[in-house]
Amino acid sequence: MRLPYVFGELLHIIFPSSCPACGRLAVPFCEECLNDAASQPPPPFCAECGGPYGRPCCYGGVPCYAAAFHEGAARDFILALKYRNMRALGLAMGARMSKLAEGIEADCIVPLPLHKGSRRAYNQTELLARGIASRRGLDVEARAMSWAERRAPQSGRNAAERAGVSGASFRVSERLRGKRVILVDDVYTTGGTARAAIAALRKAGAVPAAVMLWSRRTRGSAEASDGPEEPQYLL
Repeated sequence: MRLPYVFGELLHIIFPSSCPACGRLAVPFCEECLNDAASQPPPPFCAECGGPYGRPCCYGGVPCYAAAFHEGAARDFILALKYRNMRALGLAMGARMSKLAEGIEADCIVPLPLHKGSRRAYNQTELLARGIASRRGLDVEARAMSWAERRAPQSGRNAAERAGVSGASFRVSERLRGKRVILVDDVYTTGGTARAAIAALRKAGAVPAAVMLWSRRTRGSAEASDGPEEPQYLL
């Protein structure tokens, strides 16, 4: 059994979990808070230009669907998923995201991989993807995409800095060739990572059907930092 997992379980016994949104003790999260966080999703938008999907400039583009704007409880939940070892929360968040996937024709779901060198004990986007898959009945291809080069951490960077490191590329497994893919990520900021992943999928012969995200930053919030990319310890 991994030491970080044991340490995390002991901490949860000594310090009971609390809902990331309302702070209620003794529950990992409140269903009501999670439902409220995803109750007003942004309109679908284009992965290429970031504008409302369906405009003439979006012809041939890939639609993006986010469950919420990156603010308030929605932001609290994604930070808890990334830094508080709340894996069950990731599955529940993905289940809410699955409502956005209704009507999307796809063969599988591909979560964006963790960047190389990450010390996180799990990939939060894979948990979101599995939550979506549990409602859609699709396979999750969690190892079908990997970073082709080391990616600088994104958290703590402003929009201009994120755009400057968005040239990283991906390797895509041959088994995705010919498949319609739903790409899953946690937060959309500048769209550079999503565009790089879409380009890699197309180069590998896959068909990007949609990008699904938990939250989308607004123009103002894109400058705000969510803190360090990695926590000081893993729970």
